[in-house]
Amino acid sequence: MAPRTVARAFDEFDENLNLDPQERRKAQTRHQEITDCLTDAGIAASTFLQGSFARKTMRKPLKDVDMVILLAEVHRPAWGGDGVGGPAAAMSAIQIAVTARFPGARFDGEDTPAHALQVSFPDCTFTFDLVPAFADPDGGEDIFIADREQDQWEWSNTRTLNRVISQRNQATLGVFVHQVRMGKEYKANEPLLDELCGLAVESLTYAVIFKKMPHDRALLALFAHAATAVLGKVLDPTGVDDLAAEWTPAQRATYSQAFNRAAARAREAVALAADGEHAAAIDIWHSLLGESFPEPAAQTSSQALAGLVGGSITSTGRAVTSQRAAQPNRPGRSWGSR
Repeated sequence: MAPRTVARAFDEFDENLNLDPQERRKAQTRHQEITDCLTDAGIAASTFLQGSFARKTMRKPLKDVDMVILLAEVHRPAWGGDGVGGPAAAMSAIQIAVTARFPGARFDGEDTPAHALQVSFPDCTFTFDLVPAFADPDGGEDIFIADREQDQWEWSNTRTLNRVISQRNQATLGVFVHQVRMGKEYKANEPLLDELCGLAVESLTYAVIFKKMPHDRALLALFAHAATAVLGKVLDPTGVDDLAAEWTPAQRATYSQAFNRAAARAREAVALAADGEHAAAIDIWHSLLGESFPEPAAQTSSQALAGLVGGSITSTGRAVTSQRAAQPNRPGRSWGSR
């Protein structure tokens, strides 16, 4: 069997990040069932999905599905004004209709989000967040979503976000969303990035990946860009919201440190792969991206010895014949030499 290459390891990594196909189909089916329920009841004109599940940038496991309920225009006079209880009334009507169609449904069990009615179904391992909204009366992409805490309808460009991510994915021949998931996996395995939101990773990737490129080079580009980008504004992919507006200087420094370190190791791995040291490169990527990334083949004693003679030592401690690992190997003079 031929040794695993870095490209093949990334293909396996990509497969490991995919949502469970049965859960994905279940979510799509339930979305359609809820849509039919609410349109039949005259509550919704239509629905659409938003969030990372809709954009295909969600890494497993599937935990929640965000679903926008575009309310029928007949309800705008009663529910559409601010300060008149409209958002709460819309959610109440949705709850009544969904309960009638799905008697076992539970609402707001794990959380009570301001903008959504959270629904759990006994036959699903994930929740749905149902977001009531009114369409833009001028016919644009914008919508106005419910906020039951503030009793108002808030502007949202979530459909624009869906569109620009889809367009970028098409421009990269379908690899962009996969590379976003890989970036999110690095975040999940890096404690210094615990407070960084997933959309920030998506936005940082969007800012630097414009065309199809190999996964390892795409992640290197992401890490190198993010190391400095987190020190300033981080605009969402629509270019409207600064996701970093409330970050503290300490958070910015911490995020920059994590991405700087990742960039250095990714740069090392890319250089080693170019020199044919695929197992060593895979070892570095495994250390960066966690258990979902394949482990490398074990290094034999003869391979280690060859690397110790004039090669270099990787950041994960492997001796390689390439000179481009993290630490050069400089053997001392033999005993008795002059």
